[in-house]
Amino acid sequence: MGWFDTWFDEADWPKDPRLDPFRDGVWRLSLNGETKGWVTTSVTPMRSFPFFWVKLECMWNQVHWADGKHEDVDEDYGPEWFAVEELLAGHFTTFDSRFDRDATLDATVVTGPERDRLWAQLKHGSEPTART
Repeated sequence: MGWFDTWFDEADWPKDPRLDPFRDGVWRLSLNGETKGWVTTSVTPMRSFPFFWVKLECMWNQVHWADGKHEDVDEDYGPEWFAVEELLAGHFTTFDSRFDRDATLDATVVTGPERDRLWAQLKHGSEPTART
């Protein structure tokens, strides 16, 4: 295996345990107890400066509104981890393109069969225009 092959080899990529809840995660977004939508999350490897030698992970999130509208995928990375910290604190602020403003909602992790169902239904990572 040459250097080019090892450059993209994810087998030895360090995994940040703080990101475990965000590996194919689903979070319910609500306001005053009413479900407004969900945010799906995934974690992927990335390279960082200097010279892209540093191996890190990046968390991707996507908002899916209860009315069927989906936002574009957004990234979050350390050391700040703004979206990660918000979700762990039980809330999430996102741009709501339906109303052209930011919205801050309560966030609760979804687990078990409901998470599996929502993960498949919401199609994390699909562009909003590619949905059927």
